[in-house]
Amino acid sequence: MAPIDTNAVLKDAVKGASTVPAYALVIVCLVIVFAVSTQVPFAAMIVVDLTVLILCGYVIWVIELRSRRSVATPLPGQTQRILEMRDLDIPIQGVLEDLVGEDDVYVVYSSTEQREFVDQLGNVVRPEGDPAYGGAPEKRATTIPDAVGASRLQNLLYLGGKRSRLKSITSWKDDFKSEYWDSSLILIGSGKSNAITPQVLKEFDSPYDFTPNFNAIIDRTEPEIFWPADGTHLKDVDYGIVVKLKVTHGDRTTVYLVVAGVGPYGTLAGCKFVEREIQRIHTDFGSEPFAYLLSVTRDSTRSFTPVVERQRALPVIRR
Repeated sequence: MAPIDTNAVLKDAVKGASTVPAYALVIVCLVIVFAVSTQVPFAAMIVVDLTVLILCGYVIWVIELRSRRSVATPLPGQTQRILEMRDLDIPIQGVLEDLVGEDDVYVVYSSTEQREFVDQLGNVVRPEGDPAYGGAPEKRATTIPDAVGASRLQNLLYLGGKRSRLKSITSWKDDFKSEYWDSSLILIGSGKSNAITPQVLKEFDSPYDFTPNFNAIIDRTEPEIFWPADGTHLKDVDYGIVVKLKVTHGDRTTVYLVVAGVGPYGTLAGCKFVEREIQRIHTDFGSEPFAYLLSVTRDSTRSFTPVVERQRALPVIRR
C-alpha cells in the first residue's frame, strides 16, 4: 500500500479549519487513525478504517444538520435578537393561534367621527364642509394611545409570521361587513369607539365587561364592584381588559381578541401587556381562552407598567 501523504492532508485540514473547524478536526483524526492502522494486519486495518469512515460520516452529517438549523450572524447583538425572537415564537403561536394563521384577520380600530376640531394652526376645522377631508373614513379619528397599542399588536403578529391577509377596519356600518364575523378579529377600544366590542363581550359571555355608559369595568361575578370605583380615580389610574375568546364552528375555529380600556391609556395598557407579557400569558393559559383585568398609573414620570388586578381562564365556546 502506498504511504499516505499526511503532510498534504494536514495542510488541507488546517486550511479548512478557518471556515469549518469541526470538519478539520474530523479530517485530522481520520489521518491519525489511518496512519496508525497501517501498523496492524491488513484485515484489521480494513475493519478499523471502515469503522472510522462511518463514524466520521456520521459526525459530518450531524454538523450539517445543526448548521441548517442555525443562523450565523456577524454581530453578537444580532444573535441575541434572533434568540429572543426564537423564544417568543412558541408563546405567540400558542396564545394568538388563528390570529397568526393563513386566513383573513381583521384589526377593528377604535374610531370616532370628527365634526369639529382645532388644528395646530389654531383654526377650527369642520370636516363635513371641507373637501380636503373627502369621504367618511377621512372624517374619523383614532386616539394616539389606541393607535400606538394597535401597532404593538400588529408587530407581535408580524413576529408570529402574519405577513399577509391582515386588514385594518373600523366598526362603522359602512366599514364592518357581516361576513367578517367568520374571521378572527382583534378589537381595539370599548363601545364608545368600537361598536363590535360590546357585542362580542355580551354574545360570548366575557366575565369582564363595561358598564352601560362605558365609564367603568365590572366583573359579572361581582357586579357591585367597579374599576374605577368612581370617576375621580380616572385622573390617576386607568383600567383595561384583555379577553381572548375562542369559538369553534365544527372543524373551524375563530379567535376574538378584545383589548379595551375605560380610557385610551387602559387600552394601551392592554396592548402593551399582550406584547410584553406574551410568555407569561402562555405560561398561565397556553392556547386556551382567558381574560385579564388591568390597571395602569397615569403618571408620565413613572414607567408605563400594567398591573394585573384579576385574571381568569375561559371555556372554548362551541357553536
